[in-house]
Amino acid sequence: MPLTVRLAGYNVDADLLTQVIDLLGQIDREIAGRISSLEPSDCRVLLAELVEKAHAGMNLEAFTPETIAAAYARISRDPKQIGELRRAARFAVARARKSNDTIIFGYGHASVAEHACFNLDILGLSRLATEELQSHRLVSFTEKSQRYITLSADFVIPPELTADSHWEKRLGEAVPRSFAAYEEACRHLTDMYRGQQSGVPSSHALQEIENRAKEDARYLLPLCCATQMGMTVNARNLEHITCDLSDHPLQELRDLGKALRETGAGLAPSLVKYTSRGSYPRQNRAQLKRIFTAGATEETQIISRPSVRLLASTPDAEERVLRALAFTSGMDGNSLSDESSRSQMWKEVFRNISSHDGPMREFELADLTFETELSASCFAQIKRHRMMTLLKQPYSVSASAILPRSFEEAGISALFRTSLDQSRQLAQALESQYPDLAPYLLTNAHVRKVILHINVRELYHFARLRCDGHAQWEVRDLADQMLEIARREWPNLTAMAVGADRFAERYREMFG
Repeated sequence: MPLTVRLAGYNVDADLLTQVIDLLGQIDREIAGRISSLEPSDCRVLLAELVEKAHAGMNLEAFTPETIAAAYARISRDPKQIGELRRAARFAVARARKSNDTIIFGYGHASVAEHACFNLDILGLSRLATEELQSHRLVSFTEKSQRYITLSADFVIPPELTADSHWEKRLGEAVPRSFAAYEEACRHLTDMYRGQQSGVPSSHALQEIENRAKEDARYLLPLCCATQMGMTVNARNLEHITCDLSDHPLQELRDLGKALRETGAGLAPSLVKYTSRGSYPRQNRAQLKRIFTAGATEETQIISRPSVRLLASTPDAEERVLRALAFTSGMDGNSLSDESSRSQMWKEVFRNISSHDGPMREFELADLTFETELSASCFAQIKRHRMMTLLKQPYSVSASAILPRSFEEAGISALFRTSLDQSRQLAQALESQYPDLAPYLLTNAHVRKVILHINVRELYHFARLRCDGHAQWEVRDLADQMLEIARREWPNLTAMAVGADRFAERYREMFG
């Protein structure tokens, strides 16, 4: 499927929706009362009457999220009640748009645009492009899972190659081989897991077996694999994203930015306006890349797990957090006297906490910075934690790759290596002619290096989800390593940082 951005929904003034529902009810009752006595020729007259009533009863132009933004923008300066402000905006949309333009772009109060929200269907986007889109914060995404859905050979040929018949043909022949290897791996892994079952597995067990097989077989899928997602974004962030994508090196992402701009600006022109930018920071990054990568080399290896090392941590973090807790309790830090009282304080910090609770905001004063090497498959999960600071290196065609242990257990590691070598060789050939496009042909197994900067409060959320037994094995391994390092640094701060499935046991250990 070609790249498609489709408006799925947006917020409309609730009073307007109530008015529509009431009007539809009136029309329905009127039709029911009169239709039996009407001749066919009279139906047209009735329809015209009903349409006229609909137009007279409401301003159809008001079906835009701009009116809510305009009304809320007036709250700080207009003494009228909010309901009156919203009604005025609904019946004067042109004036509302002009007000938005003045307040948001003239005065610089861009947060007003956050009151308008859009739901967008995005289809036919590559996994590679998805990483860039989902790097934007304060946006909600729900994406098609490669863990639970069996994928067919649906992939994106970079738009830059559609005019190059040689490469378009070559990719059209080569990429399906990666999908064929994926399908073969699914079969072998499914057979292995079924053989480990005693008796006839239930339908639920069979589904779990298939999911486990797909979970590891997907390491063979290329980053040009197509996906789809639902996206919810406010107008301010939609404008920011379209601006950021406007000068992206990949045509696919520039096309995505254009489609997002047309969708948002078409519906709310007063909120999505400045959607392109100058040379900063893209040209600066390109120059830095030329400086820093001069003479850089990388050794290709097959490895079995992600790696984590600590780069930095907040000095005296436990002391800092305790003093902050004392401060927000109305005290000063001098009350932190002896070790026994501190121990009791830490215990009281966690008393009554549940597996659904995050720790207190004071925990944000403690930070950790990790350097990690993880597969593209694992990064696809890490990127969803957008409150971390994620600094990623570009993909490299000579990068190492992570081999799931299940491939060796099933006796298909040769399939993995052969498929990976084919992908890498094709990527290297493409890189010589189109350097920016080579990552499309790398796989989910290929490693990228990422710096993760995270505060301890966010680490708790990360651990609940990613240290849980239901988490995918590589991201669980990564999270366990991060948590082990954090515990060595700060045993008190991280006392209740565990996966959701171990929370009850850990709470009993602490409180009995």
